[in-house]
Amino acid sequence: MGPFEKARDYLRSQGIAPPEPDLKLLAAHAAGLPLRTALGAPPPLLAGAPLEAFRRLVARRGEERIPAAYLVGSEEFMGLELRVTPAVLIPRPSTETLVEIALRRPGRFLEIGTGSGAVAVAMAKAGASGTATDVSEEALAVARENAERHGIAGRIQFVKADLFAEGTFDLVISNPPYVAGDEFAALPPEVLHEPRLALDGGPDGMDVLRRIAAGARARAPRLLLECAPHQAAAVRDLVLRAGFPGVRIHRDVDGFDRVVEAP
Repeated sequence: MGPFEKARDYLRSQGIAPPEPDLKLLAAHAAGLPLRTALGAPPPLLAGAPLEAFRRLVARRGEERIPAAYLVGSEEFMGLELRVTPAVLIPRPSTETLVEIALRRPGRFLEIGTGSGAVAVAMAKAGASGTATDVSEEALAVARENAERHGIAGRIQFVKADLFAEGTFDLVISNPPYVAGDEFAALPPEVLHEPRLALDGGPDGMDVLRRIAAGARARAPRLLLECAPHQAAAVRDLVLRAGFPGVRIHRDVDGFDRVVEAP
């Protein structure tokens, strides 16, 4: 049995399934290969120092349950390779739905809680421009690096702010913290490595969503919010009460209610 197969069996024994995507990323990183092509290619043959590096990465993935994205320092989002660190939330495929809906009517955006900059960078790469805020200086540093990496730093103004930046926009967009306090105990170990500031939405998970809905109408005629599936109806009602007409709920790539759009 080769090192890749041994690593696969080990991660399965640790409850990580399926292990293959993570292992391909870790192997490519250890070998110094482009991560973008890692998932679509066979795992590289490793020996010597790269093999030892791969074994160390696998051990940390299994023993500490550190997400593979943090171990390799990057994650793909809408075809873009983005730098990620433990200071930012790891971009999810479900959030691509948020961006896809926003880009149906691109305009000048305000993104609240940019984190890695995934949403703002993807929108700017598609031709939009705007402002992205975050309360964390560490997160803003990662977001700026990602904007520079993809050549669109001039299209995004990054601002340290609790929520809103000054000015008016065509769109307010956010993937805010929406995990409820009593849900943290049931989260996978990997998620607990991510910044709680980017996850914790208060006792019912709705604290930040309420604040954004209440303040967005004065900043933009259009609002897009990501939320948990079980929150979607309540968020729709929040947005309606804030004075936005024509509120709709969209499903993500997995078929879950995920994005509330107005109007």
